Amino acid sequence: MAQHRRYMNCGRDFRVKYSFDIFQQETEVGAVTLEDVKQLKEEIFNGYDVYIRPVHNQSEAVTVDMRFALITIAYLDLKIQKLKWYGVLSLRWYDRILSWNASEHGGLDFITVPQTHIWRPDYIVDNAVSHTIGPGAQDTLVHIESSGLVTWEPGIVSETSCKIDIRKYPFDSQTCSFIFIPWMTTSRFLNTTSRLNGIDMTTFLPHGEFTIGESTVHCKHIHVEFAEDALVAISYSLVLNRRPAFYWMVMVLPVTSFPLLGPVSFLVPVESGEKITLSITVVLSYLVFIGSISDAMPKLSDTVSLIVMYASLQTIVSMLIVVANGIIICIHKLAPDFEVTVPMFKDSRTINLSREDTYDLQTGESCRNHSSKLELSSTSKNIKEQSENNGLRNDKWILLARRLDKICFVCFTFLAILVSVLFFILFTCC
Repeated sequence: MAQHRRYMNCGRDFRVKYSFDIFQQETEVGAVTLEDVKQLKEEIFNGYDVYIRPVHNQSEAVTVDMRFALITIAYLDLKIQKLKWYGVLSLRWYDRILSWNASEHGGLDFITVPQTHIWRPDYIVDNAVSHTIGPGAQDTLVHIESSGLVTWEPGIVSETSCKIDIRKYPFDSQTCSFIFIPWMTTSRFLNTTSRLNGIDMTTFLPHGEFTIGESTVHCKHIHVEFAEDALVAISYSLVLNRRPAFYWMVMVLPVTSFPLLGPVSFLVPVESGEKITLSITVVLSYLVFIGSISDAMPKLSDTVSLIVMYASLQTIVSMLIVVANGIIICIHKLAPDFEVTVPMFKDSRTINLSREDTYDLQTGESCRNHSSKLELSSTSKNIKEQSENNGLRNDKWILLARRLDKICFVCFTFLAILVSVLFFILFTCC
């Protein structure tokens, strides 16, 4: 009794038998010989021309059924707006010349030949930016059935243009297209249909930067000068949603944290000498960070990223903080005896200091008596001498500077938070 072992095949079980006699008897019944294959190929390819459409009536159109399967996405370059991808284009059509009766050739119902041996539709990737050659390689095989049904599934590695919308970067979604169009064969001689309503994503390998959204397919008619009819292009569109986890850590958190460092400078006392240094350092750090963001994005003017607008506005706020700190330092350094004087304009005809105090138009002197003037000057002199004798360092200018520090800290902190909230609403709503 012959020994055997049980194996699992995809869809059915079979037994490998170690008896050579039994194996030879089974293969001799209903087997297709090598001579059958050679004879069939010589018969159907005798006089076959790969440049002639495979229909007996050359006025008829060849109907090609298309299916596009995306395998993986290599990268999406935002700066040059280019998408590199790998996919498989599945095409089916009937080649009436390459048909045969399977019963006359030992039951041979299909053969495979290199793609260069048969007629193929002259599709190219229309929006490719790297090359415009047709899909597949010379050693790519095609599957031909006895009914004349040809199945051609060439692999494509291409770089295509992709219109980038950076308005909501890095929480953006990009829509990229894969456009397949005949090079010269118009719709009169080539009728293209789509097998699916979108891109076949069953074999897609997940990408680390993008998740895949919905896909659509539609036809476009492109008129050409060399023919009265048009070329029919099949355009597949795919939505790519960016994964924001990485950008939360390296972009969003830093860009929202820097504005909160600026108001901290108002908490630093003027005596430390680091007040203005801290605020300037925050501005410079923010400018460097904006430069790194702009390097990663395309230089577009039709759409501007909201995060760049947010960073630019926060930079302006940080510059105002530097100006406010400079003013506060100047006020803090004023001398205790410094007085704010209002300039008098001698050319004016009348200057009203109060309801009862007027100036003579000719002499420019006050109408009040000189005794009141001397009395006021002596009073101010006594007050000044009294403040100097007290030796108070916490004079009114130092107190004013400290009060301005508190006011500016509250105002600029509120302003930074308000700008962040407004842009967060724009990101979520727009």
